[in-house]
Amino acid sequence: MPVGESDKGFSAQRGQIYYAMQTSFTTINWWHEAVAAEQFEHQGLLNTYLLQPMGIFGINEKLNIAFSTTLGLREMQWDTPDKSIHHRGETTLSHFRNAIGSLLGDSRFILRYLLKDAGAEMGPRIYIGSGLVIPGSSVLTSDPFFLNGELYKKHRHFSLSSGAYKAIMETQIFLKRNVNPVFLGGFIVVEYPIAESKYGYLPPVVTRMSLSASFMQYDELMSSIDVGLMISHSYQGKWHGLPEPNSESLALSPSIGYLFNTRFGAVALNLQKPFMIFGAFVQNEGDIDQRSDVWQISFALRFLFNRE
Repeated sequence: MPVGESDKGFSAQRGQIYYAMQTSFTTINWWHEAVAAEQFEHQGLLNTYLLQPMGIFGINEKLNIAFSTTLGLREMQWDTPDKSIHHRGETTLSHFRNAIGSLLGDSRFILRYLLKDAGAEMGPRIYIGSGLVIPGSSVLTSDPFFLNGELYKKHRHFSLSSGAYKAIMETQIFLKRNVNPVFLGGFIVVEYPIAESKYGYLPPVVTRMSLSASFMQYDELMSSIDVGLMISHSYQGKWHGLPEPNSESLALSPSIGYLFNTRFGAVALNLQKPFMIFGAFVQNEGDIDQRSDVWQISFALRFLFNRE
């Protein structure tokens, strides 16, 4: 499961259905300097808990369809005694002045063409795919930066979904061998907004590139140690055509994981440590001095559904 992505690096044969359940926890310890009328430092924790059911169905020898949805919440823990219109203790389950509360994030459907597929044997796996991101109901309903010059009011900066439909393009290239690393390769995924959300937000184009390698342990569990690197780039988003501050970003996320097999299926644990090269993990009030410390841990289970 490359870099914790349980739908990458394998395919379903004709009529087969693979199911997967992926959970992740991300914590961001963030800080930024005083802003405008709030002449005190802002700091807190932004925690994200996600549950992602997903599946892959083999249409025929050359086509797979992958589908997933995202359920979860983001939670702000405000660590400053001062009152702020920008931040407070809250989660994405609650409504707010400029936010709809919900546990439903984005859903994704991807049609994959198997250019080369060695199946369970040694050899290459080369897939290309395209699909659609369907927005969830946890969204922001107005610009939290007040870019049009309106007077600042209480607002929220985070949600589970951008609220916009997006196109997906992906390429996967992996190789299975009989010497370590037994499985290596990577993928590139690009998500491109089709149009603004109904609230006037145009999310940025996001590109993710992953490289990974698996080192077999040859034990009773047929386990492996997995190492990887994720590179994520985001272009600038816009609210009603106006540039969104700090939305352009570049992050590097090295990872290490442990995969083992059970009678239920393959189980993977993965730890990532993202490093921001430029931009912001937490969308704040503008181009100001800021810092953040981010960790992510994920757990995934993948199994083949037997209809007999």
